[in-house]
Amino acid sequence: MTDSRRSAVYAAEDQVSSLLERGGRLDFHGSILDLPRQRELVDLGDVERYLAGIRTQPWGAGHTPTPRVRRRRGVSRAHWQAPDTIALPTETRWALQEMVVLHEYAHHVTWHDHRAADHGPVFQDTMTELVCQALAPSVGLVLRAAYHGAGARPGPG
Repeated sequence: MTDSRRSAVYAAEDQVSSLLERGGRLDFHGSILDLPRQRELVDLGDVERYLAGIRTQPWGAGHTPTPRVRRRRGVSRAHWQAPDTIALPTETRWALQEMVVLHEYAHHVTWHDHRAADHGPVFQDTMTELVCQALAPSVGLVLRAAYHGAGARPGPG
């Protein structure tokens, strides 16, 4: 099965991640939104602590198995592997950013809740909810719009 939305999802999340590197005010279609800066985690232990904190929240999918976080060789990709592994290249700064960690955790949650492994609407809804709660509702709004703008979401009707 192909994952036809993957590149559009990556493009949308990269766009939002760039905004979160500096944070601040954003004119969003005439409304001013305050965006936080995303966390830059230090190492895999920091990622594990970050996810442990999320999992204690009512919205944090603590009912799913605890994900195992491991180092991934290379510098070009992070990934989630069923049933419970998040692999991050630790030699590069981008892979330890909050949006990347949330992306891989969203795969973990959608797999355990829906048996979905692609980047379709169920994944996007899960990622958006995690971002709304972990970062801010304003970031979730911008992410949802970025998904639509990148062509990741199916159009109406």
